[in-house]
Amino acid sequence: MQMASRKGRIKFGFQGISYPDVDATLDWARHADEAGFDLVAMPDHLFHPRSEIFLSKAAWDVHAVLGATAATTRRIRMMPAVTDTVRRHPATTAHFIATLDRISHGRAVLGIGAGELFNFEPLGDVQWERPVARLREALGVIRALWSATKEQPANLQGEIFSLNDAWLGLSPVQTPHPPIYIGGYGPKMKALIAEAGDGWLPWLETPETYGRGSAQISSEAAKLGRNPEEIDRAVEVFTAITRDEAEISRIAQRASIGMSLRQDLLRQMGYDRLAEESVDVLRARFREEDWSKINSVASRIPLEAVRSVIISGTPDQAIGRIEEYRKAGVNTFVLISPTDLIYQNMAAYRDEIIPYFAGPER
Repeated sequence: MQMASRKGRIKFGFQGISYPDVDATLDWARHADEAGFDLVAMPDHLFHPRSEIFLSKAAWDVHAVLGATAATTRRIRMMPAVTDTVRRHPATTAHFIATLDRISHGRAVLGIGAGELFNFEPLGDVQWERPVARLREALGVIRALWSATKEQPANLQGEIFSLNDAWLGLSPVQTPHPPIYIGGYGPKMKALIAEAGDGWLPWLETPETYGRGSAQISSEAAKLGRNPEEIDRAVEVFTAITRDEAEISRIAQRASIGMSLRQDLLRQMGYDRLAEESVDVLRARFREEDWSKINSVASRIPLEAVRSVIISGTPDQAIGRIEEYRKAGVNTFVLISPTDLIYQNMAAYRDEIIPYFAGPER
């Protein structure tokens, strides 16, 4: 599981917001492969809010698009960022990642989390209770199925998931299995990451909040007798490498919407009142009353605070921000780019930023 080591060089992943254009997605993924990025990350969404600002376009199926990506790239690793255990049974996820690992000849990574209500709230027959316990059991199911054999099938009896003499007959290429990155924020999720994750992949953090979260994971890992260095530290972060302040303001506006959906982040940054007024992304339905709160909170987050959760500006400025995150413990950057800046951002990282961090002295 090469990605799960915290030692060695900084790694860069790329995620372009290119819904609903599948061809464009496959094209930038090929360019990321050729440009020397380590990872392609793609969101796993089903339903989107009825908004012109946040996730305003229809989502394609990540399984299909990652399969096509695996078949049309050569060296880059790929992951859903992140899938859940509500819409997708963990047995289906285990089967998909094992298949993706074979299509890509050992380049699959699993990104998984507890889920977000907007993705399945329209499905009236789906229940979502005890999300952390559900995720813990799901991880057990996935690992059990990856290691099961015909002679020793998987048996597991949980409160939510169970397996009875289960054998997929299809194992991943990677041993013991593809890396598992968990997206999450709260104390229970951090404890689960310390227990069962190969990597931590939160969305939107300042270097300061990231450092505190990373320390919590290390502390929990130590309690379990696990080496914290075994857990890779990754982050999903918006980026705009440009001297155009209008472009930076545009990505900052999107980031402010994201921040307004992260109650714990706002509290950690000292904006307790805004946190109380906001709607957390895990439970947001994105109905009219939600949008009223989200927009109100987003408009009152200071620009300086918003810019502390994005990587923007000139390449030198971006390198400075990356250094701040690196000192906070980040080893893998998953860069989220607006559609119209994908190739501009990719070129800047390829030509100036990635080479800066490639040397052994870094």
